[in-house]
Amino acid sequence: MDRWYKIDNTGKIFHAVSSATNSSVYRVSMTLKETIDKECLQRALDIVAVRFPMLTVRVRKGLFWDFMEYNDEELCVKEERGYPCAPIDTKKNNAYLIRVLYFDRRVSVEIFHSLTDGGGAVEFLKTLIYQYLRLKGEDVSAEGAVLLPEDPPSSEETEDSFERYATSDGGKRSGNMAEKAYQIRGTAFDPPGINVIHGVVNASDLNAFAKGRGATLTTFLTGILIQSIYTENMKEDTPEGLIAIALPISLRRQFPSRTLRNFFSVANIGVQMNESMTLDDIIKEVSGQLKSKADKETLQAGINRFVSLQSSLWTRIVPVFLKYPLMRFGFNQFGERAKTMTLSNLGNTKLPGSMVPHIERMEVVLYPTRKSPINCGIGTVNDQLTITFARSIDENDIIRSFFRKLRAVTGLDIAVYSNEWGESHE
Repeated sequence: MDRWYKIDNTGKIFHAVSSATNSSVYRVSMTLKETIDKECLQRALDIVAVRFPMLTVRVRKGLFWDFMEYNDEELCVKEERGYPCAPIDTKKNNAYLIRVLYFDRRVSVEIFHSLTDGGGAVEFLKTLIYQYLRLKGEDVSAEGAVLLPEDPPSSEETEDSFERYATSDGGKRSGNMAEKAYQIRGTAFDPPGINVIHGVVNASDLNAFAKGRGATLTTFLTGILIQSIYTENMKEDTPEGLIAIALPISLRRQFPSRTLRNFFSVANIGVQMNESMTLDDIIKEVSGQLKSKADKETLQAGINRFVSLQSSLWTRIVPVFLKYPLMRFGFNQFGERAKTMTLSNLGNTKLPGSMVPHIERMEVVLYPTRKSPINCGIGTVNDQLTITFARSIDENDIIRSFFRKLRAVTGLDIAVYSNEWGESHE
C-alpha cells in the first residue's frame, strides 16, 4: 500500500516540541471486568489497525515538514511494565507512534499527540475493545456507537478539519503577550518517570453537585484545582499572582467533523489569586472566561490564525531543521510560560448497551512536561468519572489537597488509587 499523509496543523507542533522531558505521549485506557487475554487482544489489534490508517503510520523526514506514510510492520500488543506516557522509541516499536498495552484487566492505548487528539484515541480504543469482545465470543453489537472494524475509513475521518473550517476573515488578535503564570516546581523523580494518582467518583452525582453550584463539571473541577494549587504551593511563594489552567476544547462540537486527526483548541483560564478569593469567586471567574473563550466566534478566529500562520510563505519555505528550533522556543516562551497546569476532560464516552456490562471504568493520562510537572486528565464511562493526575516530581501536596477539597465540598465518596511508581522516593 503506497499512501502518505501530511501531518495536520496541530500535529506539526508536537513533532517540534517533544523531548525527553516532554514525551507528547498521552494515554486512554479502559478497565474490563475480566483479565485481558493477550493473544485475543493481538488478533483484535491486527484487524482494527487496518481500520485506522491515520494512526498506524511511520514518520518520514521532509525538507520543509515531516510527513506520515503507511506502515506495514506488525503493531504488537505489549504487557505494561514501565511507567505510562514514556517517550516512544520508534526503533523498538516498528516505527509506530502508537502503543497498545495491557495489564491485568486494563487495555491502554498510548499515542504520540501528532497523530490525533483524545477524541480520535477514544474512537480507536472503543473499536479495539469491541473487536476484542467479539473475538472472546461475547454478544456485542455496535449500535451506532462504535466505528466498525470491517468498514472502510471515510475521507471525512482522514481530513484536516482545521483547513476545512478556516475562513479568509482573519482572526482577532489576542493583543499583548500572555502574562506569565505561576509554575509548579518540585524534585524530579530520579530515575525519571511518571506517577499517576486516580480518583473515581459517580459522574451523575458530581455533575448534579456542580450544576447546583451554577457551574459545569469542568468549571467546578478547575475551580477546585486552582484553589488547591494556591493553598498548597503558591501562597507560600507569593500571596498574589496568576494561576492559569490550560483547558483543551474539542472543536467538533462547534464545527461538525468526523475527523480522527487533531481538531482541538486550548483555552488558558487564568485567575488572579489572593488570600481573599473564595471557591465561589474562582468558579465565577473560570465560568466567565470559559464561556468567552469557547464561543464559536473566538474558536473560529483561533482556527483562522492557526492555519494562516502555518500556510504563510515564511513557514512554507523555511527548512524543518531551522523551523523546529524556532517552534520549540515559541512553545516554551509563549505556551508553557502562560499556564500552570493542563486539565483535559474528554467528557462522557458513550458505549453500546451490549458493551456496558463488560467495562468498569476508563482513565486518561496526560503527560507532564518540564514546566508543567503535574497535569490532569478526566474520562467518564458507565457513569464512573475518573480524575487522573500524572506527575514527574516527588511532591504530591496539590493532588492530595485536590481530592480532600473535592470530598469536603461535595460530600461524595471518591476511591483513590495509584500506580505507586516512584513512591519509594517520597
